[in-house]
Amino acid sequence: MGTINPPSTAMTIVCRIGSRFVALPMQTVVHTARFAELTPASDVSAIVCGVVSVHSATVPVIDGRSLLGEPPGYDLGSYILLAASDIDQPPEIGLLVDEVMSIHRVGADGLAPVDHIDGISCGVIRDLPQPALLLDVDELFALAHGSARD
Repeated sequence: MGTINPPSTAMTIVCRIGSRFVALPMQTVVHTARFAELTPASDVSAIVCGVVSVHSATVPVIDGRSLLGEPPGYDLGSYILLAASDIDQPPEIGLLVDEVMSIHRVGADGLAPVDHIDGISCGVIRDLPQPALLLDVDELFALAHGSARD
């Protein structure tokens, strides 16, 4: 489980998935794009809706709607956030979202801890017009690669 130990301020990318708002730490997102093609994948977690090829690497893409318990409803106009454990690394996973909303600086008191929601969230950003779940990137990596973490 990810922990909340942010610096006095932390940058996040805020997105909409279905009717919910989520955020990812900026230092994990290496690229945001619309992809013209999503290749179906076999032998992967049910939450993975396909794979994309990025710089000769095959990257699993998580369906954000399925992740949040909503019916799948993506199209190729949806955005894929490509994330890595370190910004200097090639992407390890993609997250399919409906809309990229903004880049947001989370203040020291803008992040509220929560119980580990469905194994994917490590906090709630509360200093936005609508609260956003801060997604636990380590958990997303584990889900994409078929190994749920404790």
